[in-house]
Amino acid sequence: MKKLLVLLVLLAFSSCTPMKRAQTGLARSIAGQERIKVDGYEVYCSEGKVCSEIDVLSISMENRDKGKVRVTFKNRTGNTALFQVRLEIRDPAGAVTETRPENIAIPPTQELSWEMPGVAKQGGTVRVLMNTAY
Repeated sequence: MKKLLVLLVLLAFSSCTPMKRAQTGLARSIAGQERIKVDGYEVYCSEGKVCSEIDVLSISMENRDKGKVRVTFKNRTGNTALFQVRLEIRDPAGAVTETRPENIAIPPTQELSWEMPGVAKQGGTVRVLMNTAY
């Protein structure tokens, strides 16, 4: 009952920045978050549910400026999976470029190769950010 009361108070003050951060922290502690390595690159799931349903099989990035990044996903469930993916590209100097979020749907137990052209940096790294689709 106490937890419900705390949750209601947090929801009532959701416009305040510290309360919003508290909400996010609470949601992440409940849903979980994951960081995994695939092919030397990082995959970050803000909700553990996304990583438990979707496998990232491979990540490849062309080693040239404005090259493409290819990520291969696999749906582990018996239902169509809908999730949101975004890339964070870091060049050797440390500058970070983030792509816009894109919703992806994968049929049950299928694999999907997804490409984002024109974002790779020579000598850079990529981080795949996965989240539930909105």
